[in-house]
Order: sequence, then structure tokens, then C-alpha cells
Amino acid sequence: MEVTDMDRIYKALAEIVGEEHVSDRKEELYIYSRDPGLMEPHEPDYVVMPKTTEEVQKIVQLANKEKIPIVPVGGSLSLSGLVIPHRGGIALDLKRMDRVLEVNEKSRYIVVEGGITQGKLKAYLERHHPSLRHSIPDAPPSATVVGNIVIHGQGRLSQQYGFNSSMVTGLEVVLPTGEICKIGSCSVSPFWFSLEPLPGLAGLFLGWFGATGIITKLGLRLYPKKKLRDIEVFVVEDPNLVPDVIHRVTHTEMAEDIFVGAQPYPLIFKDIIMIGICITGDSEDEIEFKRKMIWDALRTYIDSRRRIHDADA
Repeated sequence: MEVTDMDRIYKALAEIVGEEHVSDRKEELYIYSRDPGLMEPHEPDYVVMPKTTEEVQKIVQLANKEKIPIVPVGGSLSLSGLVIPHRGGIALDLKRMDRVLEVNEKSRYIVVEGGITQGKLKAYLERHHPSLRHSIPDAPPSATVVGNIVIHGQGRLSQQYGFNSSMVTGLEVVLPTGEICKIGSCSVSPFWFSLEPLPGLAGLFLGWFGATGIITKLGLRLYPKKKLRDIEVFVVEDPNLVPDVIHRVTHTEMAEDIFVGAQPYPLIFKDIIMIGICITGDSEDEIEFKRKMIWDALRTYIDSRRRIHDADA
């Protein structure tokens, strides 16, 4: 673009979001030119930080008119170059859009803006709704919830409830045309309780890394936050047993989550595999009941190990 065009577009962006929320300064373009991975950096032409869905819409409409690429940015923590503006254009940073818009305790869902981080959402629920929680993915607190959703995510509660993208109850998306689209129950009512029974259009945006639209609002399923937590550890020496152990534990439907770990050092851990089983409950009786169900499911392994030990003795 010519210098005069660059100035004109800068002014147009400043009219949309305010002068203090748009930049073409070299030091700020540098920050948005890279991620923590190994991809070659590339600077955008502009960085812009909208505050509302309507501002995002106007930016997309301007970009359409001027044929300028847009890269939506959340926490910029992707390791695979997803937020690097390889063709320049506009780095659209959603960090100012970080509000909690609604919590429905009865239907257990929350509605948030597209720039809210995992840490802020967790802290908000702990402060205002201590009986509820969302699934914490294997992502830093500074990662955005939507950023994790659009790459499907995984992490805690995954064993019981699926991928983080499976927990979505509704979407508001600015399409590449600049139109605003709502997906799920929020498209036909004020409530964000479910994507179903409407057609499954959320698949057009989940897993597409932000390439098919900019998610400005997100409905997310919440889960009861139990008062107590315990982690049981089951140890095996044969890695071939791990799938069956996990199958038996998950069949009880008593575990909140399961994780598997192995390490060569210190030597006490050499040649063993540790299977961690997370249990939660609102009372000691509930914890004990779940613990008994799980250990009963693994009883044949425990008894066979005892027989081997007795024979060796």
C-alpha cells in the first residue's frame, strides 16, 4: 500500500476504536510479529484493539473494502504460527473484550467475551460462584478461553466431558463478510444453554483456528465444584496394562479425571508407570464410596500382585 493509503486506513481504524487503541509503531508491530514457537516472524501493518462486537464488525468491513488481511489475536501463545500475520495487514487483538456477561447457575453455563483469559475466568468463578467451575485446559492462565476453544483444547475434565470445544453452548461470530452471526439457542432466544437441537453450525468455527470468523462471545458449560478432592495412584510395571486399567476406572464413572506418568529418575520410579485417578466429592462419605468403587474395579490386578508377592516370599 502507498504511504497515503496507510495513513488513511490508520485514521479509519482510529475512528472505530479510538486513537489510543490502534498502532503502527515499530516496537508494537514487533510484539505481534511472532509467537513462542519457531516460525519466522512477520510484522502486521497495524495493531488494533476493539472493545465491542460492533467495533470488530466495522474493522472487518473496512478490511473487506480495502482488501487487507486480518489475524485475530488472543493470548499469542500458539507455537505453530497461527497468530503471525504472514501477509501483514491487521493484527486484531481481543484483549479488551474480556468481560463476563452472564452466569446461569441453574443451567450451569457462562457467557464471556472473546478476549477473556483462563486465569480471569477461573478467578471470577471462585470469587462470585464458588460452587461452579469450568474445565481448566493444559494452558497458561494468560491463554484466552476462545483461543483454546478454536484449537479444540483438551486438559482437565477431558476424560469425563470431552474436548474443551465440546463444552461450548453458544457462539457470536463476526463473519468474514462483516455480518454478525449467532449459533445455538442464543440465536432464537435470550438464553445460551445449548447448541442443540438446532443444526450443528458451530463446526464451521470450532477447530478452524479463527480462519472462518472472529468469535466475539462464547457460551461455555460449567460444572459443579466439589468441596473435596483426592488423587489415588495406581502403579503398574507393564505398559500394556495401562489401557485396561483406564478402561476399568472410567467404566465406574467415579473418576473426575485420569492422568498417566512415567519417569526414569529418581531410580525409585524407574520401570514403573503411575496412573493418577482424581476423585471429588462434597463429603468424606462420597469420596470413600468413589474410592471403593474404583479399587474394586482394579481388584483382580491387586489380588494377582499380592499372589506374586506371597509366592516370592
